[in-house]
Amino acid sequence: MKINAAATQLHTSAWTLRYYEEIGVLAPVARISGMRDYQPADLARIREILDLRACGVTLDEIKRFLRLDSSADQRQLLATQAADLRDQITELTATLGRLETKIATLPERRLVANGAD
Repeated sequence: MKINAAATQLHTSAWTLRYYEEIGVLAPVARISGMRDYQPADLARIREILDLRACGVTLDEIKRFLRLDSSADQRQLLATQAADLRDQITELTATLGRLETKIATLPERRLVANGAD
């Protein structure tokens, strides 16, 4: 499958696929007459990468994840990501609470047209 067809099927861009290959997140894809030829295994790997990105895992962490030999090590990396995400949720929840308090405690103001009540 050519790059544009693969990108369309994966709901991403050809640029993204080239970039992932360029930075080493994705292994070089086999080529036919100089053009990338994506195989089912390539598409499965890209789906995994895109899913990890959607979960907030950085590209550097994805590179590490894909190079880890054991499921236990991969699980630990993802558990760390999950803990970081829980911390962010806690912080965002507190921030939202403060914002909602500010909204609720703002005084009502009447609009005055042409300086008259």
